[in-house]
Amino acid sequence: MKSGSVGIGLAASEIRMHHGSTRAVEQGTMVMMKHAFALVLALVVPGVALAAEATRPEKAPQPDAARSSGFVTVACNPGCEGVLVDGKSIGPSPIVRAELPAGTHKLTLRRKGYEEKKLEVVVKPGETALLNVQLSQQAAPPAEPPPDIAARVAAKMIKADGFLSVVCDPACDQVIVDGKRKLGPAPHTNVSLPPGKHDITIQRKGAPDKVITVNLIPGQTTAFKVAMQTEAERTVIPAKAPVEPRPKR
Repeated sequence: MKSGSVGIGLAASEIRMHHGSTRAVEQGTMVMMKHAFALVLALVVPGVALAAEATRPEKAPQPDAARSSGFVTVACNPGCEGVLVDGKSIGPSPIVRAELPAGTHKLTLRRKGYEEKKLEVVVKPGETALLNVQLSQQAAPPAEPPPDIAARVAAKMIKADGFLSVVCDPACDQVIVDGKRKLGPAPHTNVSLPPGKHDITIQRKGAPDKVITVNLIPGQTTAFKVAMQTEAERTVIPAKAPVEPRPKR
């Protein structure tokens, strides 16, 4: 009985060992399959992702809406000695890609001997505005002023008055200028009159009228003295001085 039971025990032990080795093999096979599947995913999936990325259409570059400045390039012919933007100098030309805020700006271009040029430029964000400007030479001033200007200048130069002074001997009742303006009895000192020639009429009762032509110079005084004696005054014989008796010797 003992030998039989021992044989049965050994057979059962062999069966358990065989069953255990089968399960170990199955478990090892599962682990190996998991590693193989992971390796396939690592190799295959990235390739698929890269292929999908390569076949995806590229997006067009979008402008940067946040940018608020652009550029301006200025060339002058002949060269500008001064380039001003909104009243501020940015130097002589050429100006290459000067950065400016986006929007409209006023440019002033200057060169000695040439007409000043003013214009507007629109600066767009991220873009460069190109300006090529031809300057015009200033016209030479006339050598002589036009006749109308010369006439006005001459009129201003001769506008200043002259002056007249009149003295009568022994007297006169009236002094008349150019037959119109009566000055009254003489003497007269520094009477203001337009420059040029004037006829001065001197009158006195009992004496013949006298007309004297004078030429007045701007800013100067012309003076004269006139004898206006009456006929009676001219014929009076002066009395002789009494003769003193000579002393006897």
